[in-house]
Amino acid sequence: MAAPSRLRMRQVHLDFHTPGEIPDVGKAFDAARFAETVRAAHVDSMTVFSRCHHGYSYHPTDVGTMHPGLGFDLLGAQIEALHGVGVRAPIYLTVGWDELMADTHPEWLQLRADGRICRSRPDDLSSWRFLDFASPYVDYVLACTEEVLDRYGPVDGIFFDIIRQGDDGNGSVWRRRRLREEGVDPRDPVALRDFETRIERGFMERASALVRGRTPEATIFYNSRLRPDRDPALGSRAELPFYSHVEIESLPGGGWGYNHYPLFAAYFQTLPWPILGMTGIFHTHWGDFGSIKTEPALRYECARMLASGAACSVGDHLHPRGALDAATYERLGAVFGGVAAVEPWCVGAEPVPEVGVLLAETGPRFATVGRESDEGALRMLLELHRPFRFLDRDADLAPYAVVIAPDDVPFDEAYAAKIGEYLDGGGSLLLTHRAGLSPEGDRFAPALAAALGVEYAGEAPETPDFLVAGPELGEALAGYHQVLYDRGSAVRATGAETLARVGVPYFTRSPEHFFGHRQAAFDHATDLPAVTQRGRVIYCHSPLFGAYRQHAVPAYRDLIGALLDRLVPDPALQTPGLPTTAEVALLRQPDEGRTVLHLIHAVPQRRGPVIDVVEDVLPLADVRVGVRLPRPAATVTLAPGGEPLAHEERDGVTWVSVPRVAEHQVVVFAE
Repeated sequence: MAAPSRLRMRQVHLDFHTPGEIPDVGKAFDAARFAETVRAAHVDSMTVFSRCHHGYSYHPTDVGTMHPGLGFDLLGAQIEALHGVGVRAPIYLTVGWDELMADTHPEWLQLRADGRICRSRPDDLSSWRFLDFASPYVDYVLACTEEVLDRYGPVDGIFFDIIRQGDDGNGSVWRRRRLREEGVDPRDPVALRDFETRIERGFMERASALVRGRTPEATIFYNSRLRPDRDPALGSRAELPFYSHVEIESLPGGGWGYNHYPLFAAYFQTLPWPILGMTGIFHTHWGDFGSIKTEPALRYECARMLASGAACSVGDHLHPRGALDAATYERLGAVFGGVAAVEPWCVGAEPVPEVGVLLAETGPRFATVGRESDEGALRMLLELHRPFRFLDRDADLAPYAVVIAPDDVPFDEAYAAKIGEYLDGGGSLLLTHRAGLSPEGDRFAPALAAALGVEYAGEAPETPDFLVAGPELGEALAGYHQVLYDRGSAVRATGAETLARVGVPYFTRSPEHFFGHRQAAFDHATDLPAVTQRGRVIYCHSPLFGAYRQHAVPAYRDLIGALLDRLVPDPALQTPGLPTTAEVALLRQPDEGRTVLHLIHAVPQRRGPVIDVVEDVLPLADVRVGVRLPRPAATVTLAPGGEPLAHEERDGVTWVSVPRVAEHQVVVFAE
């Protein structure tokens, strides 16, 4: 199925997980007030609910069980009200969690190998129970879906939630039977992972065929399983034929944090499907009744979505009585009004990347964000204001001026050959630590070694060690022996120029030898290279990206920035003086003949153990930016107001000064 050409830009995902003992469900629902609240908040699509995690339906049903506290067709009334004001109404169905079916059909529960029930939080008896996708439960879910398609068709879309299974969940009779039938060794973790994935994908294949058979134009999304993985067969790339688009669920206060969305968006930009970002109106997680996120935080999160080329979605949870919360939608309307104002410069906009980052993440079926080296690369590139994407092994490398292989990305011969073709075509490569080693981990991939000009010699002899930089890396780095906290690799130069050497301490700390509170002081520089360059290939011996995620040393980021400057001396985006707290994105609207720059400034503060808060607006003034455009700009204006900006062309770069960036400013370069 072809992906939709565009998504609605201002969406709400409306949860309604309501236990059976709650009375008066929908009693306060008023269709006219519901529709007017949604319209006034500038919402243009709202996902509404057929079945919830408690297992109840919110409409008459011959297959499932209508909520006992509900006396009318709430779903149908919501769809009619929304359509009456021009708002789409995709329909939500739970899959992986269903408390009613867990009680009614305990034989359908997913069990661990030791016989315990798989739960969303394994040791919490108040957490959701997983239903087994290998059991007849999936036939029940598909029957419920078919009923919804028939009753409310043609539907706008279907949102399937919790399309995943619990960990170590192969103890049920259904799983054990299939393991035997398919000859899978339950002691083999790789075979078991592939078996579990096949079960989940089998449901997705059946469900997509059902929906498309009834309503080919309906959107389809499967939640709780988006996974960037450097192996396309393990990640989401292999599953995208089942989807119409991608929805990146990412509530910063709910455990995802502020690194999750930009990393996932930077990966899914490489795939040919529209992206919908999804945050929540809550201070923390889904269902956080009585909390509203600050307006600056919501503006920041929506601005990041727009800057990534995505549409915006905000999650809410309807009160059991069915009335939308006025304060919630007043705040949402204030933010979505701003989204609507800049929408003409966002629809159809395609991010313009300069740096491609090879994903280090691989293996885990459901990662929260990514490996620390992925997150470290994310943070560095955001702070360096370098437009980037994350790449799996199948990604085309041609669009990127430079490709980064962070810390521990192995190259087999086939991938080393692909990298070689990229370098032959004029690309540049930056590797750190063990990246580029063969899968065996004992040498650089032969197809890469000649271009790299170094030879792998095992682990670095001491840890921590120190960077002894030459003048080529700049005065700040050359004037100080910067400690490198995490153990690196030892290499020998075989044709590459050495830009920095490894300095060693008096000794590595141990019970027999320790020095003060931390590592021993710098002793002397060795002949071991720390940073080398051969042509358009740079290597650094230290795992800088993972170390930056762990230790947040600005000098590590600045070193990567200096190396990128050597490989790409004329970047497409130049931001002298812009603070690291600002984020930038460059996009093209090819149909409109214009380049669009997003400038975002917010400062999340860690005010609780796991909560980052955005509360205060901290404006930036006179922001100087240079953009390398495909064609000279005829005009440069601010959006949405259209205020003209003076601009000058110098050495192929268009320079402007933006008077003020409060939270989010869009700058339009029209040809």
